[in-house]
Amino acid sequence: MTIHGMRWLAESEWYYSVTFARGISSEELAVRLGATAGRVNPPATAEEAVALLSDPDVGVARIGEAQGWAFAAEYGEARGNRHDVLRHIARDGVEAVNLDPQPFHPPPLFSYAADGELLCSFGLGEERRRWGSQPDLLQEDLRTAGIILPTGDCLQVSGERYSLRIAMSLGVIEKRFGLALPRDLLEHDRLPLVVLSGRPALDSLGSDA
Repeated sequence: MTIHGMRWLAESEWYYSVTFARGISSEELAVRLGATAGRVNPPATAEEAVALLSDPDVGVARIGEAQGWAFAAEYGEARGNRHDVLRHIARDGVEAVNLDPQPFHPPPLFSYAADGELLCSFGLGEERRRWGSQPDLLQEDLRTAGIILPTGDCLQVSGERYSLRIAMSLGVIEKRFGLALPRDLLEHDRLPLVVLSGRPALDSLGSDA
């Protein structure tokens, strides 16, 4: 399996929230996101997961692991982008990162929590405005990458260069935390599916649930 980092998200039709956790398995991450422990569903492609979203209350995730981090790609009603849920995932010494595309209200958002505390969060492309108990956690990384300029302002671009700008920010996060997503799996193959909320029609996946 080839790992492509995660900057490719900016070049794709990124529409799903991604939650990462280090220190727990992907199954435990799913449980902390709201899945029922021990519940096994057929694996699903991204298209099959989206097809389950017939109700606005439905939330499902496809889970896996890469480079020492568990990950959950959340479709529909996402939970990992809520800071209270991210703090819950990050309890007992676990680290957690959420990347949310915010397709209806840009910019995409980054959030990082550890040991039950939200440490740093900001919008990609709006890194000057940061919050959390350690808002400057990535400041030097952002300066080194040329995202925060010597003036203290953020690098601004527009139009067709916007996705490249978002990719720069994703690159900083990727490098700082050692994160990666297997693009081929996320976009084309099947991954284990978990239900986080609602009652999706899993019979379409061949499940008897």
